[in-house]
Amino acid sequence: MLGPWFTGPLLVPAAECNPKGDTSWQPYIFVNNTFGEYDSHWHRQNTPNTWSVTPLIDVTYGLSSFIDIEAVASFVYNYSQGSSAVRLTDWSLFLGFQPLRDTPGTWEPNLRITLQQVFPFGQYKHLNPKKNGTDGTGRGAYQTGVNFTFDKAFHYATNKYFSIRWSLGYLFAFPVHIDGLSVYGGAPDTSGKVFPGQTFIGYLSGEVQITQNWAFACDTEYLITRHDRFSGKPGTEDGEKALVGNPFSVSISIAPAIEYSYSENFGLIGGVWFSLAGKNASQFFGGVFSVVINY
Repeated sequence: MLGPWFTGPLLVPAAECNPKGDTSWQPYIFVNNTFGEYDSHWHRQNTPNTWSVTPLIDVTYGLSSFIDIEAVASFVYNYSQGSSAVRLTDWSLFLGFQPLRDTPGTWEPNLRITLQQVFPFGQYKHLNPKKNGTDGTGRGAYQTGVNFTFDKAFHYATNKYFSIRWSLGYLFAFPVHIDGLSVYGGAPDTSGKVFPGQTFIGYLSGEVQITQNWAFACDTEYLITRHDRFSGKPGTEDGEKALVGNPFSVSISIAPAIEYSYSENFGLIGGVWFSLAGKNASQFFGGVFSVVINY
């Protein structure tokens, strides 16, 4: 039987380390519109449209049969209410380990554990009020975390498979100093230190092989971010003390997609990604396209 030619779903991390010496290149393009927000009672409120175009590159290299290294870099173009900005985003570096491999005929799955380091290349402070938030593209904090990603493939017909992938991740953010208006709020005279909340992220995803070349994929994402804490001078806005720090938030979203694999080493995937529900989080809808190249 031929093995499945899956590109992997759009959002969930990979569950297998690259073999020694093998490199994977996966460029993405995300086009997204944020048009609302969910309040603290999970109710939707309209907001002005903010359009974002984000090119991203994800490169993974196999260091050994069970260790690989992965780098993710991107920038973003934002547009809202006549204002726009182009900025870098925060970038990530991963070190992956493979303690388990999918064994056919058993329930043993793939398991890839990654140690993650986020570098704060995105702009987060000294924001221009006339930019309508388009110039805020990062958290400003170094973040360190770990991710556990599982994957199991099942054979359901001649040369046809379906795969289930699930992942849990945690990120701890280090304190960051802010001045002026920032992604954490505040005012032009704000000055102090923010202790960003930890982030928990979970995925449940699947892929179904339709033919050897075509497959359907779908991700569900559950994102929780703890509230921020602030110490310092909050500043004033309209004669009142400015608010600094983001509240506890929850975001639930889904990303269905179609895959086409020309071979086991080259494939395309495209789909949509949109929010389903949230608390103190954005409501959005967007499209995603990616190319997967392995050699």
